[in-house]
Amino acid sequence: MINKTEFLERIKKLPEQIPSKTDTAFYSGFKLEGNILNFHRVNPQTDWSLDVDQLWQVYCTQEFINTTVVKNVTGGRANSPAVAILMAIGCIDRKGNRK
Repeated sequence: MINKTEFLERIKKLPEQIPSKTDTAFYSGFKLEGNILNFHRVNPQTDWSLDVDQLWQVYCTQEFINTTVVKNVTGGRANSPAVAILMAIGCIDRKGNRK
């Protein structure tokens, strides 16, 4: 596991665009404002936001992470992007296992 400082640094360095776990959607335009990560889903064209403190909580408390786990922990709607972001920053593998 990485510490929260490294976690936030990785989020700040997200590439311009990342795929969803299933490669059926893409997310882009990441901008961290305080503890809120704003981004855009490419198709359909929708704007999203995600509380990185909640994402950190999921990462710290769960050894296996998928969209159902994210929803159960956060109660939020950004479940698929949360998994995609955790994969993109190297915190989980494609199977959902925490690194």
